[in-house]
Amino acid sequence: MPTLKCPSCDLPLIRRDHGWYCDNGHQFDRAKRGYTNLLLAQHRRSRSPGDDKAMVQARSAFLALGRYQPLADALLAGLEDEEPAWLDIGCGEGWYTEQIARRLGAVNGIGVDISKFAVDAAARRNRRLTWLVASGARLPLFDASQQKVFVLFTRLFVDDIARVLQPGGELVVAGTGEQHLMPLREALYDDVRQRRFDAGQFLDARFEAISTQEIHCQWQPESVEELRNLLAMTPHHWRAKPSAKAGIDRLFGQPMNAHFVLQRWRRFSDAETVAPDSPADGPHH
Repeated sequence: MPTLKCPSCDLPLIRRDHGWYCDNGHQFDRAKRGYTNLLLAQHRRSRSPGDDKAMVQARSAFLALGRYQPLADALLAGLEDEEPAWLDIGCGEGWYTEQIARRLGAVNGIGVDISKFAVDAAARRNRRLTWLVASGARLPLFDASQQKVFVLFTRLFVDDIARVLQPGGELVVAGTGEQHLMPLREALYDDVRQRRFDAGQFLDARFEAISTQEIHCQWQPESVEELRNLLAMTPHHWRAKPSAKAGIDRLFGQPMNAHFVLQRWRRFSDAETVAPDSPADGPHH
């Protein structure tokens, strides 16, 4: 099992019986589902942060249809058959995480999400993985403890990613392209904004770009329920007007598309990191 850091005092957490313990006496019980909650009360912005139960259920139902499998396949194609220490930040219900575990092994894998509902669902997929309720901004992991870090469709907490990723380690990031879910967005908004994800807008000189890949796929929704689940798992569920959301049923039977951007970055060692005011730093931003 990977060694974790106590969120209360930063001492190592040791797995014993049905929980994790540190030498200062802090104890964190492992839930029956197989996950551990390391999110301290003072680090929560709400009583139940992250995705709620309905969003988790919607995402689980939609992803089970395999519509986004082309992205998972592209992600896995870039991974070697090895067993490094790896981390999936914002793992959600664990659909991608579990597939990564098949390639990289589960024993050294960690899935982290701030939503207890998401981690509860994820823990059902593979009990050999270490599943944690924790914040990506306060990862309960030691410095340079991870060889690979995955951040799929969630916020990049750059400082903590740089802290836990070993020099030479790989950061894999996925976001959406300009054309992502275009039929759905056109049905929800009068003015559809064209936005393309680029991790380089957030990462700094501690990271070097390795590659960028765009993945396109198209399918035909098989039910109105599929469309509603798709909407419920996106930010558009909160942004769009209720009247617009009520009209998405008419998209049933019409083509739907996905457009993803998959990027890989290498973590520089401290000796390699270029000073912020150096001209050589330009391409990394």
